[in-house]
This record gives sequence, structure tokens and C-alpha cells, in this order.
Amino acid sequence: MNSQDKKLRILEAAVQVFGKKGFDAASIQDVAREAGVAKGTVYLYFESKDELIRQVYRHCYQMDVKACQTGVWEEKDVIGKLCRRMDNIMEFALTHPLEAQIEVVYPSLPQYGMNQNACLQEMYEDIEAVIRDGIEKGECKSLPASLLTRIYYGIATAVYGMLRENPQMWQDASVREQCHQIVKDSMSKMS
Repeated sequence: MNSQDKKLRILEAAVQVFGKKGFDAASIQDVAREAGVAKGTVYLYFESKDELIRQVYRHCYQMDVKACQTGVWEEKDVIGKLCRRMDNIMEFALTHPLEAQIEVVYPSLPQYGMNQNACLQEMYEDIEAVIRDGIEKGECKSLPASLLTRIYYGIATAVYGMLRENPQMWQDASVREQCHQIVKDSMSKMS
């Protein structure tokens, strides 16, 4: 197994361990056991538990960003793009619950020095690019793109919060359709 494969194996094991036990309760030994490697091997790739935690968060975040962007720019109009992104967000949360949980918990913990505003800004930039394109094409309301971005993010966050409490909710097509309608009503110049 090459070095990159081993590092990824350790990261994926750490997702399982931290997702189930939490950052504080989990140990490097737990991660090593889950990865099927010696404890010292973990330290070859990550200098400390805190560094491993930071890298696990970054790994989960990058997976989410990639998933959220899938197919967005293939949609014909801005509402289609925003609804596709919302669907992607919810599907990622359903298919990767531990990764999604780590993404929620990590930025809220001050001991890891993560600037939550920096995370939000990065997410906003992706959404705002879609909305700016919609404004330029006359598809979105004539409001500042940054305001529409925050409105959209608020809607997606609320839906995601409900999904965490009630995962099967997203399987109901009428719920998805109504959430899409909320996005359309909030963003579209036509509504």
C-alpha cells in the first residue's frame, strides 16, 4: 500500500472513530486499531491528535464541497442550480452522516482554532457565484447577491437541521418539491 493510500485509510478510520466517540473521547490508538495500523504509523502521517483532527475536518469538508457542486452547473437556470445544490447537500448528509456531523461540530469547538466565519465565507462564495450568474441573466431578484446568498444558506441550513432530526423526511418527494418551491419563491425574479 502506498503512502497516500495509507494516509487516506487513517483519515477514513479517524472519521469513523471521531464520528462515533467524539474528538475528546477518541484516542490515536482507537484510530490506529480502526485503520489496522500501529499507533506509531498514525504519527508518521499526523504529528499530533489535534493535527489529525484538523485533517479529518478538512477531508470531510472537501468531500462535502465536491458533493455539493456535483451537476450544479449542468442545470439550465439559477433555480435549478440552487435546488440541485440543496439536493446535493441533503444527499451528502444522508450518505455520509459521520462526515456531516464532524463538519458541524469541528468549527464550533474553539480549542481547534477554526474560524467559523472562514468556513462560512468559503461556502457563501460557491453559492454566491451561482446567484450572481442568475442576477446577471435576470433570473434572480434584484437584491445584492450577498443577501440572496445568506437567504439561500438560511433555507438550506434549516432544511439540513430538520433532516438531522428526521432523516427519512428527505425521501418524501413532496417535501423536496416544497423546499424547492421555497428556494424559487425566495430567489426567482419571476415569483
